[in-house]
Amino acid sequence: MDRLKRHIIRWFLPLLKGATAAFIILGMVSCVESFDIPTNTEFDDVLIVEGTLTDVSSIQTIDLSRTGTLGDDNIVPEQNAQVRVNLGNGSAIDFFEVSPGKYESAEAFAATNENTYTLSIISTDGNTYTSTEETLPPSATLDEVIARRIVNENNIEGVEIVVNSSSPSGEAQFFRYTFQEDFEVVAPLWNQFEAIVVSEDPPEVDIQLRPQEELFCFGTNSSNRGTLFSTAGLNTAVVSELPVHFLERDNYFIARRYSILVKQMVQTEEAFTFYQKLRELSGQENLLTQQQPGFLSGNMLVNDAPSREVTGYFDVVSISEKRIFFNHEDFFDRVGLPAYAVNCNDNSFSAPRLSLDRFGNSELILAIQNERLEYFTDNSEGLGMGAGPDPDRPFKMVPRICGDCTRLGSNVKPDFWID
Repeated sequence: MDRLKRHIIRWFLPLLKGATAAFIILGMVSCVESFDIPTNTEFDDVLIVEGTLTDVSSIQTIDLSRTGTLGDDNIVPEQNAQVRVNLGNGSAIDFFEVSPGKYESAEAFAATNENTYTLSIISTDGNTYTSTEETLPPSATLDEVIARRIVNENNIEGVEIVVNSSSPSGEAQFFRYTFQEDFEVVAPLWNQFEAIVVSEDPPEVDIQLRPQEELFCFGTNSSNRGTLFSTAGLNTAVVSELPVHFLERDNYFIARRYSILVKQMVQTEEAFTFYQKLRELSGQENLLTQQQPGFLSGNMLVNDAPSREVTGYFDVVSISEKRIFFNHEDFFDRVGLPAYAVNCNDNSFSAPRLSLDRFGNSELILAIQNERLEYFTDNSEGLGMGAGPDPDRPFKMVPRICGDCTRLGSNVKPDFWID
């Protein structure tokens, strides 16, 4: 499950008041606008289960957390739990905690349609949680991921990502789509040299060649919303030109080269219904009042009985994915390229003082040590007409994000990247 699901689940827990949350999820034919939910600072102690097994052989993952303060991104991880997936053939696969609240299978495996799968959890407090028995749904092939230039319904020009999919058996009906996008980043005020501190007292600085790549980087961003689509009731089992993402023309992600990996998951009807309920609840007008929608249960039970102590979903999906690349000039001319992530213009330049203040601190040295500013060029501006450079302000510095691309991405090219 993606991170958004964690937040969505928490929004629909009981007794929520006093903060604000916004939720967007795409449905079968149209999107639901974001909305504000009145909430409460009080929370029941609810276990949140996030697990998706796939039919791709890999280390599978289960995430466990507890409800915390809404509006706070700090999820409370459920640590030291015993996690196991029981197979219908009588075997079991244990999951081990690799980081707080994150549990990975002891071995790589793929879900198959010859088995059933049941998630079992013993929490730190000794409660036993068990999912319903889940099966692998029929498979479908993600045939195409297409990028096309459009003007959307809000009269905004950009690039729309659509997918085409088919089911060999014609039995796949319930789809969920997520994506990961990757893009090139170029620091606009980069210099091959960097400032270094030679001495703090007496204050002395110098420049040297940068030891690592900080001009060209690769940023990444995972989708924070899902796209749901069902062919149930339609005359065809084909998914045709379904929009899954839109990038405005001025989005800096597409200023240079861009890539998107779309992941298609075929779900069971029950799992799809769970996600549909989230969408339907988000559209209710009473969410804008103090009346709450109540508890949204998934397929987890505690001590063999339905309970408000656990929510979330243990999902088994068949998966298909496809990646595409494109450049900005594939759709737009070079005039009016998207601006950088932040405004890096002449106002970005500063020349901090080198000398020590009355507290024994140097503004320039602190900026270098704290990695707040990056060297851009020597400061040749004098104190007045005909004056030479100011020795107390030797360098023109810029915000680090303007001179160091690693603030927005990795300087290591991904293995999948195609120039």
